[in-house]
Amino acid sequence: MYNKTKNPWSPEDEGDHYPIMREWWTIETLFKTKDQDKNYNFMVIASYNMEKPSCFFQYVLFDIKEKKCIIRADIDDDIKKLSFKKNRLDLKYKDSFIKGIFPNYKICIKEKDNFEINFEYKAESTPHWIAQDITNGKLPFGLNFYKYGYIPNCRLKGSMKIKDKRNDINGVGYLEHVWGDWSYQNPFKKVSKLKESISTYLKLGRWWIKSHRPKIPDRISFTSENNIFGYDWAWGVFDNNWSVFYGNVLFFLSRGPAFGVLSLNKGKEKYLDFCNIDFHYNELIYVKKYDIYFPSDLEIIGKKDDKKIKIRFSLNTKSYEYIDPFKNNGFYKAFILSEMPGKMSGFYEEKDKKIKLKGGCKMMPLRQPSVLGHNVLDIKFIKPPKGVGINLGFESHYLKKQINTELVFKKKPIFKFDFKKLK
Repeated sequence: MYNKTKNPWSPEDEGDHYPIMREWWTIETLFKTKDQDKNYNFMVIASYNMEKPSCFFQYVLFDIKEKKCIIRADIDDDIKKLSFKKNRLDLKYKDSFIKGIFPNYKICIKEKDNFEINFEYKAESTPHWIAQDITNGKLPFGLNFYKYGYIPNCRLKGSMKIKDKRNDINGVGYLEHVWGDWSYQNPFKKVSKLKESISTYLKLGRWWIKSHRPKIPDRISFTSENNIFGYDWAWGVFDNNWSVFYGNVLFFLSRGPAFGVLSLNKGKEKYLDFCNIDFHYNELIYVKKYDIYFPSDLEIIGKKDDKKIKIRFSLNTKSYEYIDPFKNNGFYKAFILSEMPGKMSGFYEEKDKKIKLKGGCKMMPLRQPSVLGHNVLDIKFIKPPKGVGINLGFESHYLKKQINTELVFKKKPIFKFDFKKLK
């Protein structure tokens, strides 16, 4: 039995907060079919926003063995088509529903005769707020903020029917609930809670500074598509039944310190939140129409006191991009969310104990590309015994230029400069 005092969610947190500007519930799953012995990733989002107003209902199914998305629906509809209730999770869109209250949930998604999935969730971990001990789940966005909570480890069982073939399924899952008064297209639009937003920024800033010792990094990179209105997101469950959540607001960085949180759940209410995090991308995917790159292979290292965790998340299917072009023809061009099922591996260290980790995962990077396209500044700091200096690499698709320069002080100082035009 769960100790109810350890559950930070109230029934009010699980139900709707209508008529707030934006609210969504997300289900992520990784499961195996009993008869076919095949692995799948299934995701469903039910949301509403008051800007249009409208509701959005999306689901995506990946066949991991076939390495591709096989079923998807991105439905933008009348806000009245999605029903929701206070004080419990109770969503209904046409013949599909998501309902329950911690720790038990039921999910049923139907697409006429083509697709149907039914399963039950049993939470293995208690709910958790992002930065729970710092802001109790509040995260800033523009001049406002939102509340972000999740359950990272659930057990699922049920069935899935594709066309006329039905299979029993078993696996793991994740549940997320987010709400707030913010706008993606106009992030500085609402100022009704500016005072609380500033307080949230300050609390997170103090936490970040306290968690990081001043140091000169070996390398740091900035890219224009990693602006403050996008993020990197990853979730997964390891083979030892631990689970992990990673969320990072980018601040233009593509390599270096993360301005986010890495949360490791070691069972039920045992959470360990890392703020001292370094990250870099090993591989990228290019979206030519919007001239931006997404990470498809992400590596992070988190440290806290005598604890250290290193995880590599990597894509093992073809990704699927949901693209919603902005209609105002402003500086930012679109909302692009990439769906990436994958695998993860790494280790966790504590004192003299080192535990190897591996499992399945899901990555979902979000980007809002601008008219500037892809531009990158890469800085390498040269340290003794190689000398003292700096190497700068700059590439701009917007300016169609590439510059590389290096200055190193040692017995014989080195200065290099290279300039070229890009096609």
